[in-house]
Amino acid sequence: MKRTGSRKTLTTANLAALGAERLAELLIDVAEGHAQIKRRLRLELAGEVGPGDLVAELAKRIDSVADSRARVHWRKHKEFVRELDMIRVLIAGRLTALDPALALPLMIGFIDLAEGVFTRTQDAKGEVEAVFQAAVADVAAIAPLAKSDPRIVADQLFDLLLSGRAGLSTRVLQNALPALNAIALAALRARIETAMASQRRVSATLKAAIQVLADAQGDVDGYIAQFTDSQAVLPPIGAQIARRLMAAGRLDEALAALDRSTPGSFVQLVGAVLGRPSLPGPGALDWEEAYIDVLEARGQGDLAQDMRWAGFERGLSTERLRDYLKRLPDFDDVEAEDRALAHAEDFHDLHAALDFLVQWPAWDRAARLTLRRSGELDGDRPELLEPAARAIEGRHPLAATLLLRALILDTARYARTTRYKDAQRQLLEAASLAPAIADWGGHEDAEAFAARVAGFRRW
Repeated sequence: MKRTGSRKTLTTANLAALGAERLAELLIDVAEGHAQIKRRLRLELAGEVGPGDLVAELAKRIDSVADSRARVHWRKHKEFVRELDMIRVLIAGRLTALDPALALPLMIGFIDLAEGVFTRTQDAKGEVEAVFQAAVADVAAIAPLAKSDPRIVADQLFDLLLSGRAGLSTRVLQNALPALNAIALAALRARIETAMASQRRVSATLKAAIQVLADAQGDVDGYIAQFTDSQAVLPPIGAQIARRLMAAGRLDEALAALDRSTPGSFVQLVGAVLGRPSLPGPGALDWEEAYIDVLEARGQGDLAQDMRWAGFERGLSTERLRDYLKRLPDFDDVEAEDRALAHAEDFHDLHAALDFLVQWPAWDRAARLTLRRSGELDGDRPELLEPAARAIEGRHPLAATLLLRALILDTARYARTTRYKDAQRQLLEAASLAPAIADWGGHEDAEAFAARVAGFRRW
């Protein structure tokens, strides 16, 4: 018997088989009473006429959104988001393919809608935000292709920086740089500096814009000048400054910038309060990486190696250890790796140690650590414990079981309802490992554990 069901499925191939004329008739029927579909069809037709017509139609839609002051009712929110994204997609796709020089200024104009749109919408799920974030990324793709007049683009960017949504406008500027020549860059920077001089309180957006332009012009001092003295002593900012000075060959100044922004005092303070060493945060790690790079650039490789090892010991950074090991002579690296893994296994932070040993990988040590310190496992860490269990279950079923049990007990004990299905699956997985466990090492067997979990009334 011939099967016909596949021909009824809504696919591009099946619809194309209907023929152009029949599809056109269907589209007209479907568009009746659906303003958004009609608009999309008109825009597609405009694109067929030429890029100028498509720009004109898209500009009308952008102006319509810009001119509206009415709040978007929650019932219309999804439709409004689809309308915005339709405009964005047509600019980034169809119009860019036809004429990127026209697409770039139009996309910047579209992004300029953001501030007004956010005052009219309740964007609880971040759907409107996602459209504009995608548009900012689109600028990066369009700008290298566009042969737009740099002066027009610079004027648009200046207006966007003055009135656009904070957090978007400087990223748009960064992404649009390929469309600006040296003259446009200099003129835009001069306009921004004039605007800043007239402000009683200088806009952070404009200061960030000056830094983007200073970077583009290779002006390290202009970049640094936008930071206050109190900002320059922050480790992440010290690292940013040092990297630019290093790239300019100003190595002594780079080292001085890092010395001014040492994060150690803060790390030591927290460690003292907690009664144990503290893991460095991302800012401290970035600072440390910059310091190592500067030492290498200054020909101080031994000091850089010492710093890599110290950084690994303090925070169990896999990247720091790999960088350290690859610079050692043959055979020395094997001994150093064993020393590093032993340090990790005895590390004060169980979860940092487990994560490191699984990622390295050193699964035998990860299993041994789990067996030794299973009572300290935090079952509210599924993103760590479940992958760790998967990694070691083949050779270490008991350790993997203890990791799964920590997750299950946490879910049951604290009634974490969103994880009930996961916990039920984990319970089955733990039970499946039981036949491979000859010695429970003083831990409950599978049957006893299942009975204990069943005792939680909320479970």
